[in-house]
Amino acid sequence: MHSARDGEPTLGSTCHAMISSAGDELLDRARHMNAVRPDVTIPQLLKIVSAIALATEEEPDGPGEAGQLLNPAIDGVRAR
Repeated sequence: MHSARDGEPTLGSTCHAMISSAGDELLDRARHMNAVRPDVTIPQLLKIVSAIALATEEEPDGPGEAGQLLNPAIDGVRAR
């Protein structure tokens, strides 16, 4: 995404559109299976994942800590 910010703006928007489209399809399937709450959206999920990635990118065990933060975040989107 650095190249999208620095020189090729259409790359960033194209990538975002592809991720959003694929995510919408997956989320729709999850809704039909009652695996997620009906009010959860892809933009919300992408913001959560992005925030966790940013919060842990400088940590010594970034991936491990990201997983630890992601688990409680995902529990909030699961259907009850």
